[in-house]
Amino acid sequence: MEAPPVLIAVEAPPVLPRTGLPAWRWAAMLALLAAYPLILGLLAEVLGRFGVKETSGSTTLLPDTTGELLVTCGENFGVFAVLFGIAYAFGRPSMDDLWARWRRPWTTLGLGAAWSIGLRALVAGLVTCVAVALIIWQKIHGGEAASLDAFRPKIENLISPAALHDPVYLFTTLTLVSFVVAGLREELWRAGMMAAFGKLLPARWRNRWGQAASIVFAAVIFGLGHLPQGAAGVVLTGVLGLGLGWVMTFHRSLWVAVLAHGFFDATSFAGLWALERSGLLKQLIPG
Repeated sequence: MEAPPVLIAVEAPPVLPRTGLPAWRWAAMLALLAAYPLILGLLAEVLGRFGVKETSGSTTLLPDTTGELLVTCGENFGVFAVLFGIAYAFGRPSMDDLWARWRRPWTTLGLGAAWSIGLRALVAGLVTCVAVALIIWQKIHGGEAASLDAFRPKIENLISPAALHDPVYLFTTLTLVSFVVAGLREELWRAGMMAAFGKLLPARWRNRWGQAASIVFAAVIFGLGHLPQGAAGVVLTGVLGLGLGWVMTFHRSLWVAVLAHGFFDATSFAGLWALERSGLLKQLIPG
């Protein structure tokens, strides 16, 4: 009779817990990214108040010629790439932390285009509500019409509308400026901000409420980075930041937000060009 087989217990390899990075590294990443738009916005605001001109002679954030615009785009994206690289070295977020995995390109493109329309409606609704409220306030309290002008975004501090008459310049704003310098750069910044903020939250806050807090925090910093566009620019870009943060979180996709932002800016430049060509822009912007 054969002896029963001897069973040898094989010990499974120990499962090592995945340890996270120290909190100070995420805090350093968050501080670097938060400082970026605040410093740029404050610097541009100070230079604007003192009438300091760029080397091109333009007082707007975007230069008036295509060549200078390309140089400015390269400089802005280059500075951001260096800063983001340093911040990334501190936090070392994964592709999933930044929601940066590219999936279903045509669906992503369609969602980006659709959400740009939704964001446009959100901003237009806010502007309409505030304008109506100011008009009612003026009727009741006898305010001056200047308060309406004080609310509008200071487009003239961003770009010279006359520069859009150059078709190459217009094409550059509709593509490189809208989708790369604005869309990719600012949404990658937002994804990094939200990832670092979320990692610093207590474990019990890493839920929908924590995500909402990260969206609001990034939107506030984003809005304050647009000080040269006036109080209205800060408010409107802050609201736009809320919408873009929600889109990114809802779809768990950096790229849907990048495309939505790019389409939003491109249609804004196209609308500005159309208003300039029709002569209506002079009636909207005094002086």
